[in-house]
Amino acid sequence: MRLYPLQSPYHLPSINMNKNIFRAYDIRGIYPADLDQETARLIAKGYISYLIRKHGLQSPEIVVGKDNRPHGIELQDAFVSGLLEHGAQVSKVEDCTSPMLYFAVCDGGFDGGVSITASHNPGEYNGFKLLGKMAHSIAGDEIQEILKLIQNEDFESTSEGSIQEISIEEAYTDKISSLVQPKRSLRVVVDAGNGIAGKYYPNVLRRMGCEVMELYCEQDGSFPNHEPDPVVEANTEDLKKAVQDHQANLGIAFDGDGDRCAIIDEKGQYYDANETFVLLIRDILSRHAGSSVIYTVSNSLIIPDEIRKHGGVPKMVPVGHSFVEQAMTKTGALLGGEQSGHFFIAEDYFGFDDACYTAARLIEIIAGSETTTSSLYSTIPRTFSYPEFRLDCPDDQKFEIVRRITEELQKNHPCVTIDGVRAEFEDGAWLGIRASNTAPKLSVLMEAKTENELEKIKKTATALLAVEGIVMN
Repeated sequence: MRLYPLQSPYHLPSINMNKNIFRAYDIRGIYPADLDQETARLIAKGYISYLIRKHGLQSPEIVVGKDNRPHGIELQDAFVSGLLEHGAQVSKVEDCTSPMLYFAVCDGGFDGGVSITASHNPGEYNGFKLLGKMAHSIAGDEIQEILKLIQNEDFESTSEGSIQEISIEEAYTDKISSLVQPKRSLRVVVDAGNGIAGKYYPNVLRRMGCEVMELYCEQDGSFPNHEPDPVVEANTEDLKKAVQDHQANLGIAFDGDGDRCAIIDEKGQYYDANETFVLLIRDILSRHAGSSVIYTVSNSLIIPDEIRKHGGVPKMVPVGHSFVEQAMTKTGALLGGEQSGHFFIAEDYFGFDDACYTAARLIEIIAGSETTTSSLYSTIPRTFSYPEFRLDCPDDQKFEIVRRITEELQKNHPCVTIDGVRAEFEDGAWLGIRASNTAPKLSVLMEAKTENELEKIKKTATALLAVEGIVMN
């Protein structure tokens, strides 16, 4: 290892930081308006001080990776600088997906890790996903503790750390490809949206025996072709066409940092995360009846039904990968999922949200079915819903607005309030309104078993939001 010199003379500027970038389960904002190199350095100082105190560590071993956003390099360098000021033993990865970084923490036995990314957000965003041992997601109150350390300049004493550069591609590829044995070779189109997954995931699938065609796998963190968010169906239009043009068995769209995915069948049909979740539920519970399955307040009404139908125990948690991860650890669940396309598989693996491993398991399921992708998905119960409404709402107002809407809904409907509000209507129908944890927006979801009931719910939501000055088209 080579030593990394401390800044000299040591100086800490007065703290002037936008606290709204410290969200429920990561730190995220626009570069450089919300976060820049000095912000990155301060966050690193707060993070490493938190780990040292919480776990009694003297020289924490930390692995730091980034996605391919153009400002990631300078943020990574600044973050590493902050870690080294407090004695960290840093292993720096040139670039990687978030799941690859999580894998490195678990496989390498690190004390913590950091993925520098803004996930599915547009290219002007960046951020930090902070981890403890075994890729434990530092979130919620823990993130707020780190913010307080920074605001109070309450850091551990200065000492000199060290740094080395490592590669994790080979170990990660070997691990994922060793866990699946597809019964036949599938033709797969991968759309990485020019995100970091395009550098690594096609090769993993090829190692599994797939024939892979690449779409937007060229590395460009400005995301010139479409936003790297597979939950938005409009971002998969080119993938739909490519699947049909190549006569592929399926298409897989990944997000900007490779922890979320969406599926396109051989006919060019898009499937949302709830439908894919059903296939994973059936597969896992076919081997582990009685196991818990974790889902969130934003998941479809079919999810708990499918879990019970196949012998599992449904457990609902707030939206956010950290909340799913924590619930899986607590319950020993082998599977968790979110409406946003995060899936957590702990069978034979570490249990964090890894879109590459999810894709590999789906390929194994499809290859073993002796039928088409569309035929498999056709067995899933159908409901009526709209795509998620993402409505602009200032960060300093969104939680109060959701609180007022919750009070109104509670007057006439049973409500789940563990994360915003999920109001229950007739025959399992529901309306969910919550503050986004990653952007200044409200998330609005609704679902029903009939179109008429869905329209009634939409009218209710539209009226409630109009009172708050928010228009839902």
